[in-house]
Formats: sequence, structure tokens, C-alpha cells
Amino acid sequence: MLTPETVMANVGITLDNTSALSSLRAVYGGMHFIFGAFCIWGIFKAMSEPLKLVTLYTAGFVIGRLAGIAMDGAPNSFVITWLITESVSFGIATTLLLLPKHEPKQAAAIAL
Repeated sequence: MLTPETVMANVGITLDNTSALSSLRAVYGGMHFIFGAFCIWGIFKAMSEPLKLVTLYTAGFVIGRLAGIAMDGAPNSFVITWLITESVSFGIATTLLLLPKHEPKQAAAIAL
């Protein structure tokens, strides 16, 4: 959010105008912040919904990165690190979504 040009330098992208900086701040700053806030909310309220978001979001990144590797060749270590991180996140979120749901057991009513 504060220095998008520093992050993009890792992949050889130069942000040399205010529109480019604004776009990167919107996507990698604002949107990711809101997704993170939604996931934190979900820990306490509706865990499956944020897990679905993480699954879809990371699946999109993994598919895009693998397509890039297939079409353009191997990227640098910065991108490979993110591919691994996104793949692991996808695997964890998908596994948690597929785990059987356990209903809380209620105490048996005592007849008086």
C-alpha cells in the first residue's frame, strides 16, 4: 500500500505514473486488505465463506501463474515463492472446506 513500486520491482514492472500507482494500491492494498478483514470476520462468524474466498482467490493465482510458466517459461524466485505460498493456501483452504462438518451435541433433556 505504501510503496507498490518496491514490490513490483521484484518482477521487473516499473510504476512510473500516478495511474499505475493508484491501480496497484487499489488491488494489492485496498482489495487485499478487505479480503483479509473478511477472512478475520469469518473466523468468528461464518468460517466456510472466507474459506471459499481463499480457495477461489488462490486457485486463480495458481492457474494464472502455471499458465504463465507454460507459455513464457520459468519466472524468478520471487514469483516461485508466491506460487508455492498460493498453492499451500489453496490446499489448506480446500482441505478445511472438505472436512466433515460436526454438529454440536446438545445435552440430553432431563425429564422431571
